[in-house]
Amino acid sequence: MIDLHTHSSCSDGQYTPTELVRRAKACGITHLALTDHDTVDGLAEAHTAAKKEGIRFLCGIEISTDFSHQHILGLGISPDAQVLQDACAAFAERREQRMYKILSILAEQGIVLDADAVRSRAKGQVGRPHIARELIAQGYASSVSEAFQKYLRLPAIRALKDEKPSDKDAIALIHAAGGKAILAHPLELSMTNEQLTERLNILRGMGLDGIEAFYRVNTAEDKAFFCAYAKKYGLLVTGGSDYHGELVKPDVPLGIPTEPAVIAQKELVWS
Repeated sequence: MIDLHTHSSCSDGQYTPTELVRRAKACGITHLALTDHDTVDGLAEAHTAAKKEGIRFLCGIEISTDFSHQHILGLGISPDAQVLQDACAAFAERREQRMYKILSILAEQGIVLDADAVRSRAKGQVGRPHIARELIAQGYASSVSEAFQKYLRLPAIRALKDEKPSDKDAIALIHAAGGKAILAHPLELSMTNEQLTERLNILRGMGLDGIEAFYRVNTAEDKAFFCAYAKKYGLLVTGGSDYHGELVKPDVPLGIPTEPAVIAQKELVWS
């Protein structure tokens, strides 16, 4: 079993990188990538833990782009690449400013949260799940999903402008850091197959390297569609669960069944 799409407490996951790797080992995962949102802070720790546990590892990242609900995975990146370090610092500042905007909107609703308390819940970059956990701690919600549903999806919060990189810039950043750019969870774009084909054609023109064809909600027909597209145009296919931990996404277990050929793709250089 593999999982090339996971999150640790360095972004919005529940477990530290080491804990994540140990859970992967317990689940029988042989090949793993850590792909935290907009940060590489947990990769060194995860890599060390993977070596200790005998798991083949890929350094990764998940970058949110300015196209609605579109995320690009970077697999096989070099975490020390200066261009990536600079970009992640900018991402962190953007997330920090967004946190203050969200807290201000909540305060207007009579829900006052302390910024330092929220920040203390993040081991790395701060995000909405950390605000959700503070809402739970203060008795406003009983779960992360309830916090999102009742508070973090308020129209004013959803309307906040979030300066994200373009598709082209995200792909170029991943390439500059030595990685492969993979379209994450393509079905979350809520498109028909015809629309997805058009979107993939656009991204391929920007240098997209692959598609996350094996994903937890993808049906056999979905997998066949994405694999056929990838084969036609010589793209990589990958598989991942988008694991965050049971407290964050209780319905998402670690690990994803996939084809052995995914592991064997020579473009994926395991360590």
